[in-house]
Amino acid sequence: MGRLDIPSKPRFGSKTATDWFVGAIRECSRYLEFGAGGSTYTAAQHGVEFVAVDSDPVILGAVRQRIAADGLLDPAAQSYHHADIGPISKWGRPRHARFAGPERVEQFRRYSDPPIACLTGDKAPDFVLIDGRFRTACALKALCILQDAPDWTLAINNYPGRHAHPPITEFANIDEVVGGRIAVIHSVKDHDPEELDERIRHYETVLD
Repeated sequence: MGRLDIPSKPRFGSKTATDWFVGAIRECSRYLEFGAGGSTYTAAQHGVEFVAVDSDPVILGAVRQRIAADGLLDPAAQSYHHADIGPISKWGRPRHARFAGPERVEQFRRYSDPPIACLTGDKAPDFVLIDGRFRTACALKALCILQDAPDWTLAINNYPGRHAHPPITEFANIDEVVGGRIAVIHSVKDHDPEELDERIRHYETVLD
């Protein structure tokens, strides 16, 4: 396999969406993303402390390598987390997911867990981008760590269409959809924590 081309900006398919993302990165203090790529590079370029999660170790390694090659690597402020979900195909999607045994199902469940690196001390993110696998579970778990903070942003790429799942709007307010692609959330609705936990448990294994 040839060298992977990691872009210097995310490819959201919309200049409006990309410009919004760059602006959000500039304004945030700590950033968590599910799905590494040009978004990770942008965070490094702006000196933002981040945790990048991806199910593809090759993509994750290529992103880190490009950041290092351009003199932007900062091990103290950057964490690259491989969320192992077993054999994968393009875009980090799990292969043969329908035939997953109990151990692999647990890997699926753990994918959406925010890494310890963004849960300890004052490391909680104030900007989270969901652009990987198991998006509903990632979004709901992100709400759990964001909801008590004063100012935060949760962004979900490709939200319209198949990713516009009702469980997210049960617990959060969609404030805007940028460029027809990125759902932006700044607040949660009043909700039953046990009900949120139930939705999370269900969607941890739903490929969306």
